[in-house]
Amino acid sequence: MTWRGQLELEAAPPAGEPAPTGEPPPRAAELDLGYGRLRNLYELGKLLAAEGEDGVALRCIGRTVPLRVAMLVTLSGGTAQTVAARGAGVSDAEIETAAAHARDCLARLCLLPAPALAQGAYSVEPDPLPVGRRTSAPGRSAFAALPLVLGRSEIAGVLYVRGAGGLREADLAFLSAAADHLSLARDRRLAWEREVRLRERAEALDRAQQDLVAVVSHDLRNPLGAVLLGIATLRRWPQLDAARVRESLDSIHRAAERASKLVHDLLDVARIDAGRLQLERSPVDLGALAREAADWMRPLLAEAGLRCDVRCEEGMPPALLDRERIFQVLSNLIGNSRKFGRPDSAVSVAVWQEEGEARCCVSDEGPGIDPADLPRIFDRYFQGPHGPTAGGVGLGLSIARGIVEAHGGRIWVDSEPGRGSRFTFSLPLAPP
Repeated sequence: MTWRGQLELEAAPPAGEPAPTGEPPPRAAELDLGYGRLRNLYELGKLLAAEGEDGVALRCIGRTVPLRVAMLVTLSGGTAQTVAARGAGVSDAEIETAAAHARDCLARLCLLPAPALAQGAYSVEPDPLPVGRRTSAPGRSAFAALPLVLGRSEIAGVLYVRGAGGLREADLAFLSAAADHLSLARDRRLAWEREVRLRERAEALDRAQQDLVAVVSHDLRNPLGAVLLGIATLRRWPQLDAARVRESLDSIHRAAERASKLVHDLLDVARIDAGRLQLERSPVDLGALAREAADWMRPLLAEAGLRCDVRCEEGMPPALLDRERIFQVLSNLIGNSRKFGRPDSAVSVAVWQEEGEARCCVSDEGPGIDPADLPRIFDRYFQGPHGPTAGGVGLGLSIARGIVEAHGGRIWVDSEPGRGSRFTFSLPLAPP
């Protein structure tokens, strides 16, 4: 039934009297406006359910309430992100003043100490708001700042408007309902994003489990096979000479060390993932630690026909680090250089201070890393055919990154094909 039919029914004359003629009753215009508001609110809900753009939502609001300015201001990383729309004739100065006022209102609603939040991303819709039926002079229009509430408790933004005239009670009721729609839409969006993140995390854990099974089944098979072969050989001990026995024992020992290292690497990966990597930090001379790691690796480098050069900045303050863990990082990087260094070349280790932190670089003169491998070089289980994980399990660089980042540092690589590789990491200096 149309509103006119309802009006006619409501205003029907007593029995026996003729029905009135002419214009509809005076309430007709009010009901027409009310149904228009409900229709626009319904359209706004559909728009937000379909994740429409904020600018389109502001123009939908502007079709119902005559506005000079409409803004959505949301908190993001301690700053205010603003999407604004304005009516025809509203100057840049007026909308910038309104944006500053909206940030101030949001800060007050969130009980923040600053009088206004810093402006982050800011955009003004190119399409103007519909022409209002009521007009007011710039700077003298009524305003409203309605909070956008997430989870019924957290204020995450405001719907800020400046009316083209006075804001009536019906206008404020519509704006309050629109702010509720916007809050619910953001709640749904955040819930969906959380669900996506949880699903991606579950998928990543599933892939990690599959990788773990593949690594254990493949990489433990070889050392266990060597152990079994050595034991089978030793079972013929009465018929073996001393050299053959020693050879079998050495093979078993090497296989056991390889299996033990793999198990320790997998345990380190699990600790890093769980955020439980234990660090015993103290002030340490990083240069002396680098020399110790180089001396420990020097016999292995010599077997590969490589020499090791160490250069350390004199008078450098100590770094705050876990000595054993950073020794593990240095050994891993020097070991990678041993794999791929060109015979009769040098593996260089340099330690210096830069930008208030300690830095260490391990470089080689090998073939370098293929550009296609660089983005994934620190990924777990990555075994690029050209990079320093080739022929290995693919855990060393991932563990090195986890250890360095647990210290609050960074690690990165620079490499060009044919010009070697340079792995650099930074660590915080110990407080004076």
